[in-house]
Amino acid sequence: MSSERVAIDGHELALTNLDKVLYPATGTTKAEVIAYYAEVAQVMLPHLRQRPITRKRYPDGVGDGTEPGGVFFAKNLAEGTPDWVRRYRIEHRSGPNDYPVADDVATLVWLAQLAALELHVPQWRFAADGTPQPPDRLVLDLDPGEGVELGACAEVAGWVGEALAGAGLTAFPVTSGSKGIHLYASLDGSLSTEEASTVAHELANALQAAHPDRVTSVMRRSGRDGKVFLDWSQNNGSKTTVSPYSLRGRERPWVAAPRSWDELSRPGLRQLEFGEVLERLPDGDLLAGLLTRPDRLATYRSLRDGAKTPEPVPAEPAPPSSGRSFVVHEHHARRLHYDFRLEHDGVLVSWAVPKGLPTDPQRNRLAVQTEDHPLAYGSFEGTIPAGQYGAGTVRIWDAGSYELEKWRDNEVIITLHGRPDGGLAGRPTRFALIRTDENWLMHLMAPAPD
Repeated sequence: MSSERVAIDGHELALTNLDKVLYPATGTTKAEVIAYYAEVAQVMLPHLRQRPITRKRYPDGVGDGTEPGGVFFAKNLAEGTPDWVRRYRIEHRSGPNDYPVADDVATLVWLAQLAALELHVPQWRFAADGTPQPPDRLVLDLDPGEGVELGACAEVAGWVGEALAGAGLTAFPVTSGSKGIHLYASLDGSLSTEEASTVAHELANALQAAHPDRVTSVMRRSGRDGKVFLDWSQNNGSKTTVSPYSLRGRERPWVAAPRSWDELSRPGLRQLEFGEVLERLPDGDLLAGLLTRPDRLATYRSLRDGAKTPEPVPAEPAPPSSGRSFVVHEHHARRLHYDFRLEHDGVLVSWAVPKGLPTDPQRNRLAVQTEDHPLAYGSFEGTIPAGQYGAGTVRIWDAGSYELEKWRDNEVIITLHGRPDGGLAGRPTRFALIRTDENWLMHLMAPAPD
């Protein structure tokens, strides 16, 4: 059977050249590759969701695994791509490219039909409106130099995992399907791609300093023999890493396969082929913990009863967002104060400013950070009943959008663009929030230079 038409997720696909051998060393056919991606979709799709996919296509197969002719990377979607394949546009220096995103089995099968054996993605996702979000994960690619076996690379991975744990991050290992190991850690969205790259670079440098005979963080290829190169650069927003569960275009149908730390410590560690990965599916996704986002609204919900307060009380954790909205609430509680809120990573990060936003650059105002609020709170006005948390009348003093200049754990700089009839009278106003030992200070700044 060389071709057939199938219906998947309500879409009809023409699958052609099904008996073509894509991996000569094992006789693996295109039909088997398509079947693999269809079956592994249950665990692979959550890691691909909303990420732009760069495809590495092997229309004539992998040959002997030494980059045969005809292999190429595809970024922009070609004419004739089915309308149902979801896509987002990224502006490059050379012009715009439309990238596919995969959130259904049909898209994975369509990619496999194109002999896109390798699917590469960045460490960030698109928001629903196509805006790139902050990275939600960190990755370190452990690339063994000449003379370094996979087991020795795994030992270095253990050191990296310990270093990540020291930074409060849990590392998840993936044997890359090529030569080395990828280590992932979940991020909470508070770091930019530049900041995530800096964290990874500093960690790699620290490991090199601690183990100079076994580890290098230097990008140049010379001097890697007998060492493991810790590639931190794939956290750059414009770079990609082969996705977990992706096939590789190597001699055999190896897979970027999630592994347990116990596996990495066993003798005889090797890369896994696609059949072995499928056999492991009943055990679930070893990378499931990488997808867990902290519930930033847990404290907010614990303080409120949705049946007793008119405030929005969402039942679910906050989904990601990349908006730049702000609201300032005038809150007549036991004492009048102002609540300053900035949209960031799916929530309104909030501070109580007892004396209101500063109006004099020489006089900072105390700002006490409170619990994150849901985005729906940005339009809330009303009276919170007596006996409930924050009882009193809440009205919007000003609201609008903000330009972000800096967002760090101890410093936030923004320019607010409020309503013409709001408390800022429609004037663009620049503020800094600076964390001290116990609280924050809010500072009125001069406008940013052009």
